[in-house]
Amino acid sequence: MDGIYETSIKTPMGPIQAKIYLKTNGNNLNGTIEMMGNKSDIVGGKVEGNKCYISGNLKNNMLTLQYNIVAELVGNKLNIYARTNMGEFQLQANKIK
Repeated sequence: MDGIYETSIKTPMGPIQAKIYLKTNGNNLNGTIEMMGNKSDIVGGKVEGNKCYISGNLKNNMLTLQYNIVAELVGNKLNIYARTNMGEFQLQANKIK
């Protein structure tokens, strides 16, 4: 699960690029999400087998995106299901490091 992942999120305003930095310690998961020029810490995430669970807020000057994410690691890809205050998303993130 540890590593750096990249994804592109399709939005009505066009695609938004994001990087996800993940670090495990036993079943605990921490890291950072970089999106729209902002960084948001991942704190208190959990890992169970090849799945992880994280919740938090991404903030920029215009909005706050609240999220609950379930992601499954398959090879070098994270299959992500995100429930947010702006809708639900399914996407993949590719491990780059």
